This record gives sequence, C-alpha cells and structure tokens, in this order.
Amino acid sequence: MSDPTPQKNQAPGTTSDGQVGRLDELSRKAQEAQRTVAASVAEDRQKLSAAVADARDKAEQGTQRLQANGQRAKANVAGTWNQVQTSWQEHVGSVREKLEERKAERDVKRLQSAADDAEEYAAATMDFAIAAIEEAEYATLDAVLARAEADEAADAAK
Repeated sequence: MSDPTPQKNQAPGTTSDGQVGRLDELSRKAQEAQRTVAASVAEDRQKLSAAVADARDKAEQGTQRLQANGQRAKANVAGTWNQVQTSWQEHVGSVREKLEERKAERDVKRLQSAADDAEEYAAATMDFAIAAIEEAEYATLDAVLARAEADEAADAAK
C-alpha cells in the first residue's frame, strides 16, 4: 500500500488510502440499505412509512453532499459534474412528484400501477448506483495510476 501522506503536488484527502476509505464507505452504505430494505418487508405499514421517510431524508442528505462535493471539484470537471447533479436532481424531483401524486389516489388499479412504478424506479436507481460504483472504481484506479506515473516522472527528473 502506498504512503498515506500526500505528495508535494497532491491535494490533501486524495491519497489512494483515502480513496480506498471512500470505497469502504460505499460498501457500508450498500450493506446498510440492503439490511433496511430486507427488514422493511416484515414491518407494518406505519413502520414502513417511517422507514421510507427516513430513507428519503438520507437520500436528500446525500444529494446535499453531492452538491457540496461537486462545488469543490476542479474547474475542468465541474461543468460536467454539475450537469450530472442537476440532471439527477431533476429526475429525482420528477419521479418523487409523480409518486406523491399517485399515493394520493385510492383506486386499487392506480395504487398497483404506482407500486409497479415505484419498484421499477427502485430497480433503476439500483442500476444507477451499481454503475456509479463501477465508475468510482475506475476513477479511483485511474487516479492511483496517474499519481504513480506523476511520482515516477518526478523521481526520474531528479
């Protein structure tokens, strides 16, 4: 494993050890979500509604973290990252609005359709999260490689 202290040209918090820690955090979050969903299947409606509200709060906090992290991104990637965030926020807002509208309807067919839509949305967000984790893995490995190449070049220039 590499030295966890940043090199001369390396920003604090960007060591490969720090990136591995972020991947560990991703893993913990995924495991926590899996446990919460598995436990919710056996819950009564009131407890399930509370779990849904709690999960929504966590998702909104995550969006806020994304915004804060996106604002700290370098100028050359900030534009693309902001587009991804804006697009995601618009998508989430639109889907949540539709889901809230459907929850208000009490027709059984409409409720079943809303449940189907909610399940499809959950599956799509899981697919997105998996893709994001895979992209995070690639980006982290690429960053580690870039740092190793930069360090080798710096050593060779000495």
